[in-house]
Amino acid sequence: MITTDRKETRKKDKKGPEGTRNYSSPEPLNTSHIGKSVTVTMINNRVESGRLTALGAYMISMELSNKKELIINKGSIITVSIL
Repeated sequence: MITTDRKETRKKDKKGPEGTRNYSSPEPLNTSHIGKSVTVTMINNRVESGRLTALGAYMISMELSNKKELIINKGSIITVSIL
């Protein structure tokens, strides 16, 4: 059972239309970034640079400088820099 105090606190904490906060990415990746050069830092400190080729719900795909395709799970990404 939720008291009215908790309901009011939850309403005050909400930000945006869905009530979610996004501290990690000021500009999230979207389809307008496809074809641009990106640098991705992963949780294992691996850094990859290439051209963004596809975006999915759970992955991104990029073409590396050696013309190979790299598919990265979004859960393993720390940062994405669009160049």
